[in-house]
Amino acid sequence: MTDHAEVRPSKADTLSTKAENLKRLPEGNNLVLREVRLDDSAQIIAWRNDPVLGKFMTREKLTLARQEEFFRNYQAMADDYYFIAEFKRSRKPAGCIALANLDFAAKRGEVARLIVDPGARLFLAEIFDLLLAFAFVQLGLSAVVANVQSRNRPAKNFHIRLGFQIQQIAPKAWWNGDDVITFRMSREDYPRLKQAWSALLLDAREC
Repeated sequence: MTDHAEVRPSKADTLSTKAENLKRLPEGNNLVLREVRLDDSAQIIAWRNDPVLGKFMTREKLTLARQEEFFRNYQAMADDYYFIAEFKRSRKPAGCIALANLDFAAKRGEVARLIVDPGARLFLAEIFDLLLAFAFVQLGLSAVVANVQSRNRPAKNFHIRLGFQIQQIAPKAWWNGDDVITFRMSREDYPRLKQAWSALLLDAREC
């Protein structure tokens, strides 16, 4: 009898595909995405441990050792793309963002580990647009979701402004007991919504 069971690609194959995808990253008016590197660890922990920037992220300080360990584990993940957004001219880091928990069968991914440097807040829409372009155009995902703490009002308002729809609310699901709002954007809606927020994509105004 012939076995018609689905043949899943090996981890080596999916990591190879990831490496190929990382060779073709989108560019914006001011920013580019590049994959995170080990030498970004000090900058990331400075952002994460900032009392304002890291307020809604973790319950304890992040150490350099833990970040470096996370990076080493990340390198073996085929379902996670972790980026630094940096200015095209100066190569100064503007923030970090990830597309995590990728489900290639369901064509779905999750926005994660978003931090924007205080000097780059005007470019938040561009950081999101670069990630969404990568998700929908390059990876061919059907939907991207983002889990936001209910008390994080600026993040909630920003997702709504970009046109994300509320998919569900999980009561008391955050580590501190707060509700978690899951926002969703589809590939079909992305071009129309991008047109609506195009005014937020500043034209070559690098700080």
